[in-house]
Amino acid sequence: MSCEGCYEHNFVLQTAIHMGRRAWMQCAIAWLDLANAFGSMPHQHIFAMLLEFGMPENFLQLVRELYEGCTTATCSMVGETPKMPIHSGMKQGCPLSPIVFNLAMETLIRAISSGLGDFNLYDNRVNILAYADDLVLIAENPESLQ
Repeated sequence: MSCEGCYEHNFVLQTAIHMGRRAWMQCAIAWLDLANAFGSMPHQHIFAMLLEFGMPENFLQLVRELYEGCTTATCSMVGETPKMPIHSGMKQGCPLSPIVFNLAMETLIRAISSGLGDFNLYDNRVNILAYADDLVLIAENPESLQ
């Protein structure tokens, strides 16, 4: 049965909290909301991650063309500032951005997952839930969460 990801994560989290209330089991949870996640993703990380995931060269070139050489300037009553290069951030409104962002986050999620203690949820090991830029870390105790 497929369901919207946010509902699924809420269900898993609610179940973990309910199980953690039992006297014989403990549960530690940390909520991480990445500030300006779309705006702070370095372009070099995007390119390296796409290469690491084995994306075809024509796709890599397309993404490079979208991000390399971008600049911004600010207009004020005094005039326009010199152009400043943009080295991080996803294109707002671009249909490719959420996909590229999720792929770029995948390396972070894998790194956290491999170094974090697991929580046993009905014989399934759970330690991280991710939905866009919101992450929930779950461990059996606060020490494992650290």
